[in-house]
Amino acid sequence: MTVPVGGPPLALTTTLARLRALAAERRLDVDEILDAVSLSERTGVPVEVTAALLRGEEFADPTPEETRETVRRRAAFLYAVSRDPQGQPYTVAEIAAAIGADPRWVGRLVSGGRPPHLRHCAEFAAFFGRDLSFLTDTPAQALNRALWPAVESLNYRSGDLMADLTNQYGLVSISTRGRALTRTQETLLLGMITGILSSEVAR
Repeated sequence: MTVPVGGPPLALTTTLARLRALAAERRLDVDEILDAVSLSERTGVPVEVTAALLRGEEFADPTPEETRETVRRRAAFLYAVSRDPQGQPYTVAEIAAAIGADPRWVGRLVSGGRPPHLRHCAEFAAFFGRDLSFLTDTPAQALNRALWPAVESLNYRSGDLMADLTNQYGLVSISTRGRALTRTQETLLLGMITGILSSEVAR
């Protein structure tokens, strides 16, 4: 689920406190939700920085150069982990054609080199289904954005989310490709689906 532009309304410390309280209330494994490795893989924030933020450590606001470095690092990360519908890596040429950029600029960006300007960065992020904020967020903002869907999921208070989904939207099953879900994963997934379907109906 994509968090809308503008991001979650709470600070990271508040989000973490809310998540821990909700997980305890529902007797879920909060360590599974706040797994530093998994969150790092979703955000592009280094594992050690993610772990420090989860412990409550704070970092100074980035300098302009550090922000540019974040853009370069996250762009390279996004390119490295993304795959097309056939499971193949995207090529520099197809990304460049899709966003109207010079292939040399895209090549420098995805290799972690210094981009000459940021004009196409929003289009680059959108190509992968992300907002520009994915490239520009501070580590705390990126982590907060990644955790916010879990807060929204756990805010659904029904004792039987699958029954709610069946009754309200006609959803009768979820495919996990043969992978068993833990109770925590199932609760978060069903809550996210409920939120997505609810927003669609409200439109």
